[in-house]
Amino acid sequence: MEDRAQGLWNPLLSAEDQDALKPEAHAVSYPKGATLMKINEHSDYVVYLRSGHVKSCTPGTIFGIHGPGSMIGELAPLTGEPRAADLVALTPIEVLHIPGDVFLKLLESNPQIHLALTRRLAKRVRELGEAQEESFLTSERRLARAILRIMDSGIGTESEDGLVIAGFTQSDLADLARISRESVSAVMQQFKARKTISTGRVKFTVRDTTAIEALAMRRDRSLI
Repeated sequence: MEDRAQGLWNPLLSAEDQDALKPEAHAVSYPKGATLMKINEHSDYVVYLRSGHVKSCTPGTIFGIHGPGSMIGELAPLTGEPRAADLVALTPIEVLHIPGDVFLKLLESNPQIHLALTRRLAKRVRELGEAQEESFLTSERRLARAILRIMDSGIGTESEDGLVIAGFTQSDLADLARISRESVSAVMQQFKARKTISTGRVKFTVRDTTAIEALAMRRDRSLI
């Protein structure tokens, strides 16, 4: 788990890069539950997540979970189109608000940041394709993939029992996995019986990371 987290937490902007954006860019703190962007909103600023975690979502669907070092909302200044999703803080966060024109100048002047951002966008496109493939997977594997995405975001806390993930209800898991809440409940019971996961109040603990990873990466051939 530590190796995965280290790979995902490579920040897009160094401290020097962030300092160079001042005074045009401003650091802002938000509490858990705050909405930073709203779907169909016409704005072109970009958010750089300095600490904490956020989710991009629409009612009934969670598209992604973003951790420290992520640039979010970058399509708006690139395309001029309205926001495609809400952006909501899962934890207390600190962000850097970057005006759209400043963001575009940053890409023009820094090829390394441009390339890194392009790679992250390519990863998102791939994830969208994988989300469409999930219609061919069982509820069990779709939930395992959703849990793996949460694990990969770095939001969990290591404990003696495993990786503790707090703040996610069964409805949240259903939105992320794109299955019903009833299916989440049934699959979680299976995971608990296998001692893969244990549950608590608005939290769960991944006790067998390898089992979740293996299940998330397999396809259900009988449904293809």
